[in-house]
Amino acid sequence: VRLVGGNSPCSGRVEIHDGTQWKTVCDSDFGPKAADVVCRELQCGAALSVPGAAHFGEGVGPMWDRELQCAGNESSLVFCPMGSPRDQPCTHMDAAGLTCTRKDSWFRLVNGSTACEGRVEVHVLGTWGSLCASCWDLLDAHVLCHHLDCGFAESIPRGGPFGRGTGPVWRDSFHCNGTEAHLGQCPVTTLGASPCSHENNAAVICSGEC
Repeated sequence: VRLVGGNSPCSGRVEIHDGTQWKTVCDSDFGPKAADVVCRELQCGAALSVPGAAHFGEGVGPMWDRELQCAGNESSLVFCPMGSPRDQPCTHMDAAGLTCTRKDSWFRLVNGSTACEGRVEVHVLGTWGSLCASCWDLLDAHVLCHHLDCGFAESIPRGGPFGRGTGPVWRDSFHCNGTEAHLGQCPVTTLGASPCSHENNAAVICSGEC
């Protein structure tokens, strides 16, 4: 699941990947309980508002055609029961939107000589931790540089040039194509804390000089 068109990774139009493509969720299929699950899955806190009627703009491509019948305590949408396919098609004018309580970016670069280079850290469950370099590539780095207003990614140096991190090392694997506005729009495989060591922290040097 992802939120598209908002001003942060924690707000936007609700889209679900069905295994082959992204589909826009209809506002009549998306209630407050499903909204809480999405915010939780994206590590964005809880649902603050659930605007309909394409509040964050109309999507493109097909619509998701099943009601999300979440109880509200699921850790991910994949655990929510789904309704039967709808008879009446929903249009992009009825796209569901969502704003979660957490709006700040949960990525930062640390220990660089400028704000546009450094070790990649991610904020998860109230704690800053490092990201494992084995799950980090140049396309992911390009999206992060763009989101931080730091241009594009020039390199992703290995071997810990920006020092050792503290705290957990997350091995979330982003699958960016390089055009996303922020990492929150990239498909992600969330694998939690990993045996990856702090000698193998993800890093990036962006082109910007900020």
